[in-house]
Amino acid sequence: MKAKRLLVCFLALALLLTMTAFVFAGGKQEAKKGAVKLTVWINGSDSYIGPEEQKLPQDQWYISQAFKRFEEANPGVTIELSVPPDQEGAHQSFKAAGLAGTAPDIANLWTGQATFNLKDVILPLDDLVSSEDLKNIWGWDSVRLDFKADGAIMGYPASQNQICFLLYNKSIVKKAGMNWDTSPPRDFASSDGALRKIKALGVDPIVVDEAFPWFFAWIGDYWWAQVTGSDGILAASRGQKEFSKDKGLLDALAYYRSLYKNGFFNQDMGTSADSWNRFLQGQGAMTPVVTSFLSDGERALGADAGVLMPPDINSSAPITNSTIGGPGQCLVVAKNTKHPETAVKLISFLNSKAENMRAQKIQQVPPVRVDLSASELGYKAGSNIAFLYENYAKNYIYWPDNLLAPGVAEVFYRQTPLVALGKMTAQELAAEMDKAAK
Repeated sequence: MKAKRLLVCFLALALLLTMTAFVFAGGKQEAKKGAVKLTVWINGSDSYIGPEEQKLPQDQWYISQAFKRFEEANPGVTIELSVPPDQEGAHQSFKAAGLAGTAPDIANLWTGQATFNLKDVILPLDDLVSSEDLKNIWGWDSVRLDFKADGAIMGYPASQNQICFLLYNKSIVKKAGMNWDTSPPRDFASSDGALRKIKALGVDPIVVDEAFPWFFAWIGDYWWAQVTGSDGILAASRGQKEFSKDKGLLDALAYYRSLYKNGFFNQDMGTSADSWNRFLQGQGAMTPVVTSFLSDGERALGADAGVLMPPDINSSAPITNSTIGGPGQCLVVAKNTKHPETAVKLISFLNSKAENMRAQKIQQVPPVRVDLSASELGYKAGSNIAFLYENYAKNYIYWPDNLLAPGVAEVFYRQTPLVALGKMTAQELAAEMDKAAK
């Protein structure tokens, strides 16, 4: 009798273990039936939500409508969208929530070091990413741990190849006696001359909100990387070289300072928070942007919306005629998620060919897929987006600030604007970055 009872208990336990094996995925319990709720953090205008789109009711956003399509295709799944007020702060908030076991299922973060620093709270996706996605999506190097070819996959590249440039108002440039369609400034000397002509009109040549160094991260970083290269920046971030001896960084910062000193920036850039609206209202000739701003700018300015690439730091630099860009955003899954497979299914859906084509109707941004042509994306010949797609979608330098270790990046983000404002020298900033690297 005891032997029979033991056999029954053993069979029951075996059945329980078998059932458990079916409902676990990626080390987390995955609900096979019933309601599944995913919480998702999506960041602002340099990601899925354009600057003008944010002024609309949330249910009219592309990302909200994409979530609704996913819910309709997956009965029982609901998605709760949150938009963190500060993308830089979102990384620390995500880490704190992850350590507490309360992180959202999915978070939109910066690729590279910012994500790698959160490896303790991010679920590696190697066993969950489909072979089809690995084949049709590029940019996986930006989310593989420590940029290693065989590093753990820490997230999906977000479905956008963000390219950095200056969006400018053609009518203001024309009033200043210039035509940048045919003769754009391509070096510092010609750029300074052009900015002086615009300033003489009584218009700020460049408007930017630089409490966070958007101009330097999107434009100035190009001058840095032109000379130093990504490998040199990564080596300094690891303490193998010194930022204080990095000529590319010091020269880029010196020119950044000169732009403010010469009155080419809005003089309240350290505290302003409305540069985008100022630009659209004609109070500035240009503003630094990434591609997710382009459609909104064109809707506001019409034919007056122009694209200007950053001038080269010098013609003999190792890299010229390029810009900063690439998959700077990613979507990660929290280790504390109870629904890893559904979370990855949603991210894959957002990266799908069909969703990329839908997204282009709201914000024209080159995708990170290899199976979409310019005609499928709806890019008209001679348009601004076609120019960016044809010349820079594959010809860019990966974001230098995404190469920086977290401590170094914190110094860079917090103190770089002080150099432009004359409250810190370039050498002092570089020395602080060296301290953080060590």
